[in-house]
Amino acid sequence: MAINIYLKLLRKVGFQRIWNSFIGNFGLLWLLLEPAALFLPEKLNFDWAGYFGLGSISLILAIIQRFPKRSFCSKLSSPDSEIEVKIGDIFDEKAHLVIGVNDVFDTELGEIIKPESVQGQFLTKVYRSDIRLLDKEIESALQPLSHLRQEERNKTRGKTGRYPIGTTTALGTHDKRYFLTAYGYMNNNLTVESNSDYIWRSLSSLWREVRLKGHTMNVAIPIIGSDLARTGLPRMALAKLIITSFIVASKEKFVTRKLTVMVYPKDLDTVDLYELEEFLTSACF
Repeated sequence: MAINIYLKLLRKVGFQRIWNSFIGNFGLLWLLLEPAALFLPEKLNFDWAGYFGLGSISLILAIIQRFPKRSFCSKLSSPDSEIEVKIGDIFDEKAHLVIGVNDVFDTELGEIIKPESVQGQFLTKVYRSDIRLLDKEIESALQPLSHLRQEERNKTRGKTGRYPIGTTTALGTHDKRYFLTAYGYMNNNLTVESNSDYIWRSLSSLWREVRLKGHTMNVAIPIIGSDLARTGLPRMALAKLIITSFIVASKEKFVTRKLTVMVYPKDLDTVDLYELEEFLTSACF
C-alpha cells in the first residue's frame, strides 16, 4: 500500500517540477561558486568533471526537494492554529472526526448510503453496523433542533424529516466527537445534490459546533462533497474550500488547535498535493 502511494505521488511530481528545481539549484550554486573562483582560481578551476559534479549535486537536491510527502502542514499567523493535509484513512486519526451527511441524516446502507463512503464506514467501524443505536443517538442529538424539521411526504425510502442545509450535530464523548454536518440535499430518487454554497454553509456551521463541543482538540475532516453529492466541483476545489473556510472562521474566533484534511490514497489521481501545499502556504501567510 505504501509503495503504491509513493508511486502515485512520484507521478504527480512530474519531470517538469524536478527540472525546475534542478535549474534553480544549478543556477544558485553557480552564482555562489563563480565569484569564489576569482579568489581561488586554482581550486575552483572548473572542467567537464566540475560541471558534471555541480549538475549531480543540483539533481540530488532537486529530488530531495520534490520527494513525495504523505503530509504537510502550515501554521496560521493568527490565531495559534495549524492546518495539515494528510494521506490516509480518517478513522485512523486520533482526533475528532467530521462526517458529511445529507439533510435527512439517512443511515441505511446500500442504495441510500454507500458502504464504502465515509458515512458508511462510520456506521460499520464506529457503531459496528448497529444502525438502531446510531439512529437513536442522531435523533437525540437533533432533538433541540426539532423545530427546524420538515416532513417530506414524497420520500418513500430512508428518513423523511428534513433539516436545513448546514445543520450540524455532535455524537460521541468529550474525548472523541463525531461531527455530523448536512451538506447535501437528498432527493426523493435517492440522489444527493450539493454545491459550493451548501458546502460553505455546512462548514460555517461545523466550525461553530467545533468551538462549542470540540474543546480545542484536533479535528480531522475528509474532502466532503467529493463522491456522490453531485457538486460539480473537483476534489482540489473542495479541499481549498475547506481550508479557506477554516481560515476565515479561525480569524473570526478560535476554532481548534489543528485541522487535518484527509486525502484517501484512491483519490491521489485527482488531487495535486504539491499545488495544494503551495495554496496552503500562501493562504496561511
